[in-house]
Amino acid sequence: METKGIQQFMNSYSVKMIIVSVLAILLLIPSFLIMNIIQERIALSEKVKNELYAQWGGKQVVAGPVLNVPFSVLEMGENSQMADKRNGVAHFLPETLKTVGILYPQTRKRGIYKVVVYESKLRLTGSFTQPDVLKLDIQNARFNWDAAYFTIGVSDMRGIKNLPELIVNGQKCIVEPGVADTDLFQSGITIKAGLVELDQPFNFEIELELNGSEDLSVEALGKTSEVTMKSDWAHPGFTGGFLPESRNVSNNGFTANWSVTHLNRNFPQQWVGGKFKTHESKLGVELLIPVDHYQKTMRSVKYAILFIALNFIIFIFIELKSKARIHPFQYSLVAFALLIFYVLLTSIGEQTGFNVAYLVSAVAVTLLISWYAFSILRNKRMVAWVTLLQTGLYLFLFTLLQLHDYALLAGSIGLFVILAILMRASQQIKWYSEE
Repeated sequence: METKGIQQFMNSYSVKMIIVSVLAILLLIPSFLIMNIIQERIALSEKVKNELYAQWGGKQVVAGPVLNVPFSVLEMGENSQMADKRNGVAHFLPETLKTVGILYPQTRKRGIYKVVVYESKLRLTGSFTQPDVLKLDIQNARFNWDAAYFTIGVSDMRGIKNLPELIVNGQKCIVEPGVADTDLFQSGITIKAGLVELDQPFNFEIELELNGSEDLSVEALGKTSEVTMKSDWAHPGFTGGFLPESRNVSNNGFTANWSVTHLNRNFPQQWVGGKFKTHESKLGVELLIPVDHYQKTMRSVKYAILFIALNFIIFIFIELKSKARIHPFQYSLVAFALLIFYVLLTSIGEQTGFNVAYLVSAVAVTLLISWYAFSILRNKRMVAWVTLLQTGLYLFLFTLLQLHDYALLAGSIGLFVILAILMRASQQIKWYSEE
Protein backbone atom coordinates (compact mmCIF):
# COMPACT_ATOMS: atom_id res chain seq x y z
CA MET A 1 0.00 0.00 0.00
CA GLU A 2 2.86 2.33 0.88
CA THR A 3 4.60 1.51 -2.41
CA LYS A 4 1.44 2.32 -4.34
CA GLY A 5 1.16 5.68 -2.57
CA ILE A 6 4.75 6.53 -3.42
CA GLN A 7 4.12 5.57 -7.04
CA GLN A 8 1.00 7.75 -7.20
CA PHE A 9 2.97 10.63 -5.71
CA MET A 10 5.77 10.23 -8.25
CA ASN A 11 3.23 10.10 -11.09
CA SER A 12 1.35 13.16 -9.86
CA TYR A 13 1.27 16.26 -12.04
CA SER A 14 2.70 18.34 -9.22
CA VAL A 15 5.86 16.27 -9.16
CA LYS A 16 5.88 16.26 -12.97
CA MET A 17 5.86 20.06 -12.98
CA ILE A 18 8.74 20.19 -10.52
CA ILE A 19 10.77 17.73 -12.58
CA VAL A 20 10.04 19.59 -15.81
CA SER A 21 10.96 22.93 -14.20
CA VAL A 22 14.30 21.56 -13.01
CA LEU A 23 14.83 20.10 -16.47
CA ALA A 24 14.19 23.48 -18.09
CA ILE A 25 16.79 25.11 -15.85
CA LEU A 26 19.35 22.39 -16.59
CA LEU A 27 18.82 22.93 -20.31
CA LEU A 28 20.32 26.39 -19.89
CA ILE A 29 23.71 24.66 -19.98
CA PRO A 30 23.48 23.58 -23.65
CA SER A 31 22.07 27.00 -24.52
CA PHE A 32 25.26 28.57 -23.14
CA LEU A 33 27.31 26.11 -25.18
CA ILE A 34 25.43 27.22 -28.29
CA MET A 35 26.19 30.84 -27.43
CA ASN A 36 29.89 29.90 -27.26
CA ILE A 37 29.65 28.32 -30.72
CA ILE A 38 28.14 31.52 -32.10
CA GLN A 39 30.82 33.63 -30.41
CA GLU A 40 33.52 31.46 -31.99
CA ARG A 41 31.95 31.97 -35.41
CA ILE A 42 31.78 35.71 -34.76
CA ALA A 43 35.46 35.72 -33.79
CA LEU A 44 36.38 33.84 -36.96
CA SER A 45 34.30 36.27 -39.01
CA GLU A 46 36.06 39.25 -37.42
CA LYS A 47 39.45 37.66 -38.08
CA VAL A 48 38.65 37.24 -41.77
CA LYS A 49 37.30 40.80 -41.95
CA ASN A 50 40.43 42.23 -40.36
CA GLU A 51 42.61 40.32 -42.83
CA LEU A 52 40.64 41.75 -45.75
CA TYR A 53 40.76 45.23 -44.24
CA ALA A 54 44.53 44.97 -43.80
CA GLN A 55 44.98 44.08 -47.47
CA TRP A 56 42.62 46.73 -48.81
CA GLY A 57 43.09 49.55 -46.31
CA GLY A 58 41.83 50.13 -42.79
CA LYS A 59 39.85 52.94 -41.24
CA GLN A 60 41.06 56.18 -42.75
CA VAL A 61 41.58 59.46 -40.91
CA VAL A 62 42.77 62.42 -42.97
CA ALA A 63 44.05 65.56 -41.25
CA GLY A 64 45.58 68.74 -42.56
CA PRO A 65 47.32 70.30 -44.26
CA VAL A 66 49.38 71.83 -41.46
CA LEU A 67 52.23 74.28 -42.05
CA ASN A 68 55.34 73.39 -40.05
CA VAL A 69 58.29 75.73 -39.59
CA PRO A 70 61.52 74.55 -37.89
CA PHE A 71 63.21 76.96 -35.52
CA SER A 72 66.16 77.13 -33.18
CA VAL A 73 66.67 79.01 -29.94
CA LEU A 74 70.04 80.06 -28.57
CA GLU A 75 69.64 80.14 -24.81
CA MET A 76 72.04 82.26 -22.77
CA GLY A 77 73.87 80.50 -19.99
CA GLU A 78 75.43 81.87 -16.83
CA ASN A 79 77.74 84.88 -17.13
CA SER A 80 76.19 85.66 -20.54
CA GLN A 81 77.81 82.61 -22.08
CA MET A 82 76.05 80.94 -25.02
CA ALA A 83 74.33 77.66 -24.13
CA ASP A 84 73.36 74.74 -26.37
CA LYS A 85 71.00 75.40 -29.23
CA ARG A 86 67.44 74.14 -28.78
CA ASN A 87 65.52 73.06 -31.88
CA GLY A 88 61.80 72.76 -32.38
CA VAL A 89 58.96 72.91 -34.87
CA ALA A 90 56.13 75.44 -34.90
CA HIS A 91 52.79 74.28 -36.30
CA PHE A 92 50.27 76.57 -38.01
CA LEU A 93 46.73 75.49 -38.90
CA PRO A 94 44.79 76.73 -41.93
CA GLU A 95 42.47 79.72 -41.70
CA THR A 96 39.80 78.00 -43.78
CA LEU A 97 39.45 74.34 -44.69
CA LYS A 98 36.82 72.81 -46.94
CA THR A 99 36.71 69.05 -47.47
CA VAL A 100 34.49 67.25 -49.96
CA GLY A 101 34.56 63.46 -49.81
CA ILE A 102 32.81 60.93 -52.04
CA LEU A 103 32.77 57.27 -51.01
CA TYR A 104 32.25 54.39 -53.43
CA PRO A 105 31.46 51.27 -51.35
CA GLN A 106 32.23 47.76 -52.54
CA THR A 107 31.50 44.30 -51.18
CA ARG A 108 34.41 41.89 -50.89
CA LYS A 109 34.11 38.17 -50.14
CA ARG A 110 36.36 35.49 -48.74
CA GLY A 111 34.67 32.13 -48.47
CA ILE A 112 31.31 32.65 -46.78
CA TYR A 113 32.28 36.02 -45.31
CA LYS A 114 31.52 39.43 -46.78
CA VAL A 115 32.90 42.84 -45.86
CA VAL A 116 32.21 46.35 -47.06
CA VAL A 117 35.17 48.46 -48.16
CA TYR A 118 35.30 51.70 -50.07
CA GLU A 119 37.18 53.79 -52.56
CA SER A 120 37.07 57.50 -51.83
CA LYS A 121 37.96 60.79 -53.43
CA LEU A 122 38.77 63.70 -51.14
CA ARG A 123 39.28 67.27 -52.23
CA LEU A 124 40.76 69.61 -49.62
CA THR A 125 40.80 73.34 -50.31
CA GLY A 126 41.39 76.32 -48.08
CA SER A 127 43.73 79.12 -47.12
CA PHE A 128 46.44 80.11 -44.66
CA THR A 129 47.08 83.53 -43.23
CA GLN A 130 50.59 84.83 -42.75
CA PRO A 131 52.07 82.82 -39.85
CA ASP A 132 52.19 84.99 -36.74
CA VAL A 133 55.24 83.78 -34.85
CA LEU A 134 54.81 86.45 -32.17
CA LYS A 135 51.83 84.53 -30.77
CA LEU A 136 54.16 81.63 -30.04
CA ASP A 137 56.03 83.80 -27.52
CA ILE A 138 59.44 82.21 -28.11
CA GLN A 139 62.36 84.40 -27.11
CA ASN A 140 65.46 84.53 -29.34
CA ALA A 141 63.95 82.13 -31.87
CA ARG A 142 65.27 81.89 -35.41
CA PHE A 143 62.74 80.46 -37.84
CA ASN A 144 64.05 78.57 -40.85
CA TRP A 145 61.44 79.54 -43.44
CA ASP A 146 63.39 77.87 -46.23
CA ALA A 147 62.91 74.49 -44.49
CA ALA A 148 59.16 74.96 -43.93
CA TYR A 149 56.92 72.09 -44.99
CA PHE A 150 53.30 70.98 -44.99
CA THR A 151 52.09 67.70 -43.53
CA ILE A 152 48.85 65.84 -44.15
CA GLY A 153 48.00 63.00 -41.81
CA VAL A 154 46.77 59.74 -43.37
CA SER A 155 46.15 56.94 -40.88
CA ASP A 156 46.68 54.02 -43.30
CA MET A 157 49.21 54.81 -46.02
CA ARG A 158 48.46 51.55 -47.85
CA GLY A 159 45.17 53.05 -48.96
CA ILE A 160 46.64 55.94 -51.00
CA LYS A 161 45.85 55.22 -54.67
CA ASN A 162 47.00 58.35 -56.50
CA LEU A 163 50.04 60.60 -56.59
CA PRO A 164 48.59 63.65 -54.84
CA GLU A 165 49.79 67.15 -55.61
CA LEU A 166 49.47 70.07 -53.23
CA ILE A 167 48.84 73.22 -55.23
CA VAL A 168 49.62 76.46 -53.39
CA ASN A 169 48.63 79.68 -55.18
CA GLY A 170 48.74 77.75 -58.45
CA GLN A 171 52.19 76.33 -57.75
CA LYS A 172 52.67 72.56 -57.49
CA CYS A 173 54.68 71.36 -54.51
CA ILE A 174 56.66 68.13 -54.21
CA VAL A 175 54.95 65.38 -52.18
CA GLU A 176 57.03 62.90 -50.18
CA PRO A 177 55.91 59.86 -48.15
CA GLY A 178 56.00 59.92 -44.38
CA VAL A 179 55.86 62.78 -41.90
CA ALA A 180 58.94 64.81 -41.03
CA ASP A 181 57.89 64.97 -37.37
CA THR A 182 55.39 63.07 -35.25
CA ASP A 183 54.17 65.97 -33.13
CA LEU A 184 50.74 65.79 -34.77
CA PHE A 185 50.54 62.71 -36.99
CA GLN A 186 52.08 59.25 -36.84
CA SER A 187 51.80 58.68 -40.59
CA GLY A 188 51.02 60.72 -43.67
CA ILE A 189 52.70 62.76 -46.38
CA THR A 190 55.08 65.71 -46.33
CA ILE A 191 55.15 68.54 -48.86
CA LYS A 192 58.07 70.96 -48.94
CA ALA A 193 56.94 74.57 -49.02
CA GLY A 194 59.69 75.33 -51.53
CA LEU A 195 59.17 78.70 -53.19
CA VAL A 196 55.82 79.37 -51.54
CA GLU A 197 55.74 82.93 -50.22
CA LEU A 198 54.80 82.36 -46.59
CA ASP A 199 54.93 86.03 -45.61
CA GLN A 200 51.47 86.59 -47.07
CA PRO A 201 48.12 84.74 -47.16
CA PHE A 202 47.92 81.88 -49.66
CA ASN A 203 45.40 79.31 -50.91
CA PHE A 204 45.87 75.58 -51.34
CA GLU A 205 44.14 72.55 -52.79
CA ILE A 206 44.88 68.84 -52.93
CA GLU A 207 43.04 65.73 -54.08
CA LEU A 208 43.45 62.35 -52.43
CA GLU A 209 42.18 58.97 -53.59
CA LEU A 210 42.03 56.53 -50.70
CA ASN A 211 41.02 52.93 -50.21
CA GLY A 212 39.63 52.19 -46.79
CA SER A 213 37.15 50.17 -44.80
CA GLU A 214 34.37 50.78 -42.32
CA ASP A 215 35.06 54.43 -41.53
CA LEU A 216 36.31 57.61 -43.21
CA SER A 217 37.05 60.60 -40.99
CA VAL A 218 38.68 64.00 -41.33
CA GLU A 219 39.95 66.40 -38.70
CA ALA A 220 38.44 69.87 -38.66
CA LEU A 221 41.70 71.81 -38.35
CA GLY A 222 40.66 75.07 -39.97
CA LYS A 223 39.69 78.15 -38.05
CA THR A 224 36.49 77.53 -39.97
CA SER A 225 36.04 74.03 -41.37
CA GLU A 226 33.36 72.78 -43.72
CA VAL A 227 33.03 69.09 -44.53
CA THR A 228 30.73 67.34 -47.00
CA MET A 229 30.48 63.55 -47.33
CA LYS A 230 28.52 61.73 -50.04
CA SER A 231 27.92 58.10 -50.93
CA ASP A 232 25.34 55.75 -52.41
CA TRP A 233 25.51 53.65 -49.21
CA ALA A 234 22.10 53.64 -47.52
CA HIS A 235 23.24 52.83 -43.98
CA PRO A 236 25.63 55.51 -42.70
CA GLY A 237 26.63 56.10 -39.11
CA PHE A 238 28.10 59.47 -38.18
CA THR A 239 31.16 59.28 -35.96
CA GLY A 240 33.59 61.55 -34.18
CA GLY A 241 33.14 64.58 -31.99
CA PHE A 242 30.60 66.39 -34.17
CA LEU A 243 27.29 65.42 -35.73
CA PRO A 244 26.46 66.82 -39.18
CA GLU A 245 24.51 70.07 -39.30
CA SER A 246 22.44 68.69 -42.14
CA ARG A 247 22.05 65.25 -43.62
CA ASN A 248 19.91 63.47 -46.15
CA VAL A 249 19.74 59.69 -45.88
CA SER A 250 17.66 57.57 -48.27
CA ASN A 251 17.76 54.21 -50.00
CA ASN A 252 19.80 55.88 -52.74
CA GLY A 253 22.56 56.99 -50.37
CA PHE A 254 23.38 59.92 -48.13
CA THR A 255 24.79 63.44 -48.07
CA ALA A 256 26.03 65.01 -44.84
CA ASN A 257 27.44 68.46 -44.10
CA TRP A 258 29.46 69.67 -41.10
CA SER A 259 30.53 73.16 -40.10
CA VAL A 260 33.08 73.56 -37.28
CA THR A 261 34.97 76.58 -35.97
CA HIS A 262 38.10 76.88 -33.83
CA LEU A 263 35.88 77.69 -30.85
CA ASN A 264 34.54 74.11 -30.94
CA ARG A 265 37.89 72.55 -30.11
CA ASN A 266 40.46 72.69 -27.35
CA PHE A 267 43.62 73.74 -29.21
CA PRO A 268 44.76 77.00 -30.85
CA GLN A 269 45.73 77.88 -34.42
CA GLN A 270 49.45 77.68 -33.73
CA TRP A 271 51.71 76.04 -31.15
CA VAL A 272 55.11 74.44 -30.73
CA GLY A 273 55.95 70.73 -30.58
CA GLY A 274 53.51 68.04 -29.53
CA LYS A 275 51.74 70.11 -26.91
CA PHE A 276 48.29 69.55 -28.43
CA LYS A 277 46.64 66.59 -30.12
CA THR A 278 44.09 67.20 -32.84
CA HIS A 279 42.18 63.91 -32.70
CA GLU A 280 39.31 65.46 -30.75
CA SER A 281 38.33 67.44 -33.85
CA LYS A 282 37.73 64.26 -35.84
CA LEU A 283 34.41 63.75 -37.60
CA GLY A 284 33.27 61.36 -40.27
CA VAL A 285 31.02 58.59 -41.45
CA GLU A 286 30.89 54.85 -40.90
CA LEU A 287 29.49 52.47 -43.49
CA LEU A 288 27.24 50.35 -41.32
CA ILE A 289 26.18 46.86 -42.25
CA PRO A 290 22.54 46.20 -41.26
CA VAL A 291 22.39 43.84 -38.28
CA ASP A 292 24.03 40.64 -39.52
CA HIS A 293 22.83 37.11 -38.87
CA TYR A 294 25.34 36.53 -36.06
CA GLN A 295 24.00 39.46 -34.05
CA LYS A 296 20.39 38.40 -34.57
CA THR A 297 21.18 34.77 -33.79
CA MET A 298 22.93 35.77 -30.57
CA ARG A 299 19.89 37.84 -29.61
CA SER A 300 17.57 34.93 -30.39
CA VAL A 301 19.54 32.51 -28.17
CA LYS A 302 18.82 34.77 -25.21
CA TYR A 303 15.17 33.81 -25.62
CA ALA A 304 15.95 30.07 -25.45
CA ILE A 305 14.81 29.61 -21.84
CA LEU A 306 11.56 31.43 -22.65
CA PHE A 307 10.92 29.13 -25.62
CA ILE A 308 11.68 26.01 -23.61
CA ALA A 309 9.48 27.12 -20.71
CA LEU A 310 6.53 28.03 -22.95
CA ASN A 311 6.76 24.75 -24.86
CA PHE A 312 6.89 22.79 -21.62
CA ILE A 313 3.83 24.67 -20.37
CA ILE A 314 2.02 23.89 -23.64
CA PHE A 315 2.76 20.18 -23.32
CA ILE A 316 1.82 20.14 -19.63
CA PHE A 317 -1.54 21.72 -20.44
CA ILE A 318 -2.06 19.23 -23.26
CA GLU A 319 -1.12 16.39 -20.94
CA LEU A 320 -3.61 17.59 -18.33
CA LYS A 321 -6.32 18.13 -20.92
CA SER A 322 -5.90 14.91 -22.87
CA LYS A 323 -4.88 12.69 -19.93
CA ALA A 324 -1.95 11.48 -22.01
CA ARG A 325 1.26 10.64 -20.18
CA ILE A 326 4.45 12.36 -21.37
CA HIS A 327 7.72 11.20 -19.85
CA PRO A 328 10.33 13.78 -18.71
CA PHE A 329 12.72 12.25 -21.25
CA GLN A 330 10.27 13.16 -23.99
CA TYR A 331 10.18 16.72 -22.66
CA SER A 332 13.99 16.70 -22.95
CA LEU A 333 13.86 15.66 -26.60
CA VAL A 334 11.45 18.50 -27.37
CA ALA A 335 13.80 20.93 -25.63
CA PHE A 336 16.80 19.67 -27.60
CA ALA A 337 14.83 20.14 -30.80
CA LEU A 338 14.26 23.75 -29.75
CA LEU A 339 17.99 24.18 -29.11
CA ILE A 340 18.92 22.64 -32.45
CA PHE A 341 16.97 25.53 -34.00
CA TYR A 342 19.75 27.95 -33.01
CA VAL A 343 22.49 25.72 -34.42
CA LEU A 344 20.59 25.46 -37.71
CA LEU A 345 20.00 29.20 -37.68
CA THR A 346 23.73 29.88 -37.30
CA SER A 347 24.98 27.41 -39.89
CA ILE A 348 22.33 28.08 -42.54
CA GLY A 349 22.53 31.83 -41.92
CA GLU A 350 26.21 31.81 -42.93
CA GLN A 351 25.13 30.58 -46.35
CA THR A 352 21.80 32.27 -47.03
CA GLY A 353 21.40 35.22 -44.68
CA PHE A 354 19.28 35.49 -41.56
CA ASN A 355 15.72 35.66 -42.89
CA VAL A 356 15.92 32.57 -45.11
CA ALA A 357 17.79 30.66 -42.40
CA TYR A 358 15.16 31.59 -39.83
CA LEU A 359 12.33 30.38 -42.09
CA VAL A 360 14.03 27.07 -42.88
CA SER A 361 15.05 26.41 -39.26
CA ALA A 362 11.68 27.36 -37.79
CA VAL A 363 9.74 25.22 -40.28
CA ALA A 364 12.08 22.25 -39.74
CA VAL A 365 11.88 22.37 -35.94
CA THR A 366 8.11 22.99 -35.92
CA LEU A 367 7.51 19.98 -38.19
CA LEU A 368 9.84 17.83 -36.08
CA ILE A 369 8.10 18.73 -32.81
CA SER A 370 4.64 18.30 -34.39
CA TRP A 371 5.57 14.87 -35.75
CA TYR A 372 6.96 13.84 -32.37
CA ALA A 373 3.89 15.19 -30.57
CA PHE A 374 1.63 13.13 -32.83
CA SER A 375 3.62 9.98 -32.07
CA ILE A 376 3.02 10.63 -28.35
CA LEU A 377 -0.52 12.02 -28.28
CA ARG A 378 -2.15 10.31 -31.27
CA ASN A 379 -4.55 13.24 -31.33
CA LYS A 380 -4.65 15.37 -34.49
CA ARG A 381 -6.50 18.20 -32.76
CA MET A 382 -3.89 18.49 -30.03
CA VAL A 383 -1.06 18.26 -32.55
CA ALA A 384 -2.67 21.04 -34.57
CA TRP A 385 -2.62 23.20 -31.44
CA VAL A 386 1.06 22.37 -30.90
CA THR A 387 1.87 23.35 -34.49
CA LEU A 388 -0.16 26.55 -34.31
CA LEU A 389 1.33 27.66 -31.00
CA GLN A 390 4.86 26.77 -32.11
CA THR A 391 4.39 28.81 -35.29
CA GLY A 392 3.06 31.73 -33.26
CA LEU A 393 6.08 31.67 -30.95
CA TYR A 394 8.54 31.72 -33.85
CA LEU A 395 6.65 34.57 -35.52
CA PHE A 396 6.74 36.47 -32.24
CA LEU A 397 10.50 35.96 -31.91
CA PHE A 398 11.12 36.95 -35.53
CA THR A 399 9.18 40.17 -35.00
CA LEU A 400 11.25 41.02 -31.93
CA LEU A 401 14.49 40.42 -33.82
CA GLN A 402 13.46 42.77 -36.63
CA LEU A 403 12.71 45.59 -34.23
CA HIS A 404 15.36 47.78 -32.65
CA ASP A 405 13.98 50.77 -30.82
CA TYR A 406 10.66 49.08 -30.04
CA ALA A 407 11.86 45.55 -29.29
CA LEU A 408 11.39 45.96 -25.53
CA LEU A 409 7.92 47.42 -25.95
CA ALA A 410 6.80 44.70 -28.36
CA GLY A 411 8.36 41.99 -26.20
CA SER A 412 6.69 43.14 -22.99
CA ILE A 413 3.29 43.43 -24.69
CA GLY A 414 3.74 40.00 -26.27
CA LEU A 415 4.64 38.39 -22.94
CA PHE A 416 1.64 40.06 -21.32
CA VAL A 417 -0.65 38.57 -23.98
CA ILE A 418 0.97 35.13 -23.60
CA LEU A 419 0.50 35.28 -19.82
CA ALA A 420 -3.15 36.23 -20.28
CA ILE A 421 -3.67 33.26 -22.63
CA LEU A 422 -2.03 30.89 -20.14
CA MET A 423 -4.21 32.23 -17.33
CA ARG A 424 -7.31 31.70 -19.45
CA ALA A 425 -6.24 28.18 -20.40
CA SER A 426 -5.48 27.28 -16.78
CA GLN A 427 -9.04 28.14 -15.76
CA GLN A 428 -10.32 25.13 -17.68
CA ILE A 429 -8.12 22.67 -15.79
CA LYS A 430 -9.20 21.02 -12.55
CA TRP A 431 -5.96 21.25 -10.66
CA TYR A 432 -7.13 19.37 -7.56
CA SER A 433 -8.87 16.52 -9.32
CA GLU A 434 -7.64 13.00 -8.73
CA GLU A 435 -4.36 12.44 -10.52
